[in-house]
Amino acid sequence: MEIVKAKESDAAIIAAIGQAVWVNTYSKDGVVEAIANYVVNEFTVQNVLAMIRSRNVYLLGKEKSFIGYAVVNSGGHGELETLYILPRFQRKGYGTQLMRYVINTHKNISLSCWEYNTEALSFYSKNGLAECGECYFELEGEKHRNIVLSTEL
Repeated sequence: MEIVKAKESDAAIIAAIGQAVWVNTYSKDGVVEAIANYVVNEFTVQNVLAMIRSRNVYLLGKEKSFIGYAVVNSGGHGELETLYILPRFQRKGYGTQLMRYVINTHKNISLSCWEYNTEALSFYSKNGLAECGECYFELEGEKHRNIVLSTEL
């Protein structure tokens, strides 16, 4: 697998991967209206185009067939906003490959992760990030606790 910097022409691919991973991660008991609304409004080609233009977006795949992506906002301290691998490719080392690339490229990284996403929290810990705080993600008026992790403490 290779890692390439995303181009504007990759926006639809990134949106599709984002939708698939988000629904798989956050729909533990099925898709509820709040999740459906978020996914169809957040993961649009227009939103992804804006993201590609303003952040570092990296795609993981081969021969123009991509299985994941990472988004780093490198203003000041590098924030890993997203690291998504399609569910069928998880636990095969691809996430680690992408995470290592992000850390090597941006050095100091921080991120937030939903407190109930125990697989992701374990993954980040194994890749050298440590818990350093908390924040909240709000979805249709409901707050969800996230753990903040960082490569530097």
